[in-house]
Formats: sequence, C-alpha cells, structure tokens
Amino acid sequence: MPLSLPRETGVPVRLAIITDEDVVYRGLSSVVVEMGARIQLLGRTVDLTADPGVDVVLYDVAGLSSGSADELEWLVKESHAAVVAIARDLRPDLASRALEKGVDGAISMSAGTQEIIRAIEAAAAGDLAGDHSPEATDYTANPSRLGVAEGLSPREVEVMGLITQGLGNDDIAHRLYLSINSVKTYIRSAYRKTGVTSRSQAIAWSVQHGFALGDVPDAPAQGTDGP
Repeated sequence: MPLSLPRETGVPVRLAIITDEDVVYRGLSSVVVEMGARIQLLGRTVDLTADPGVDVVLYDVAGLSSGSADELEWLVKESHAAVVAIARDLRPDLASRALEKGVDGAISMSAGTQEIIRAIEAAAAGDLAGDHSPEATDYTANPSRLGVAEGLSPREVEVMGLITQGLGNDDIAHRLYLSINSVKTYIRSAYRKTGVTSRSQAIAWSVQHGFALGDVPDAPAQGTDGP
C-alpha cells in the first residue's frame, strides 16, 4: 500500500499509466498537468519490476480484452503500487474483471478531470482499498451513460461504439437488427451531437470519450467519410 505523503510533505505521487493506446495515454497525461507538482508522471517505458517506488498505476482495462490478465495480476500481487482501473463504459465486463482481480478501485474513462485527480490522490493515500469509487459503481450499473453530456441516446451510443470497433454500416445493421437507413440516421444524429463530420473523426472522438477500440480492422468500411 502506498504511503500518504504528497499533501503533507510535498513529495509528489509517482504515477505510471499503462495502456496500449496513444490517445488514452495523452488524455490521462493531460490530467496530470492539472495536478502540477503534486504528481510525477513516469514515462511509458518505465519498468515497474525494476522500480518499486511507484505509488499509483492507472491501468486501462482494455488490456484485458485479449483475454490475458497476467500483467494486471502481477501489478496487484507483486508491485507496491495502488492500482486504479480505468474503465471503459461500453465494456463493463472488463471493469468487473479488473475488480475481481483485486485492483484498489476503478473510475470511468469518461470521468471529469477532478474526479480522476481525486481517485489518484485517494489511491496514493490508501483510501480506495475496499471502497470502490462512486464513479465505478455508476459505470458498471449503467454502461450507457457514456455520451449523456452530449445528449446521445442509448442506441446512438451503441452505434458509435460499433463504429469505433471497426464495423461498417451493414455489419452494424445486422448486429443491432436495424435497417441500413436507420443506422445511417443514428450515425447522422450522433455526428451532429458530437460535432464530428467523418468516420475517422467519430472514432477519434469516441476513443477520447471512453469507447474501446475493437479488434476487427478488416471490417467493411462503408461510409468511411460519412454515414
């Protein structure tokens, strides 16, 4: 369990971010900037096996999508850091799995800057153990809450999620039992609400707001630059 030092002594929290996605790392790193001298962000190549002085690890649960939990199990059982799972709103199963593996807490990737900062500091102080954050509870209970701030409907969230996973319009229609015209309507309305104008922009927006990238890169690409 990490020591509660940062606020009282000025010793910064030593933080590691573990994710395979550049956009996720950049987004979480931007939160660290808000904390100023209160936190020391370690580089992406930090070797946690050789650096026992890490206080907190933010672990992207997308790392569990491959089926292997070896890295997370090592962090929980062998490292001295508090581990906070960064949950994906469209994959509550991954967050639940991380919690089962013994992480100290979880928070949604779509949480606000101040919520993430509080989670980091609480983890460094040892306050998350046995008491998972309200954000994680809300997240696992209501995976469709992603996109609420933009006014996305649950169906629009589903469509945006499938776009992010690489599915084309025909595949989305088949998956959701919708007509192709209905899919295009949902895409247009979701684009309008999120302020994007192309599929590539939609994917970028979605990943930045917590949608998980999929593993179907060869899916058909109907409407690559539009609905």
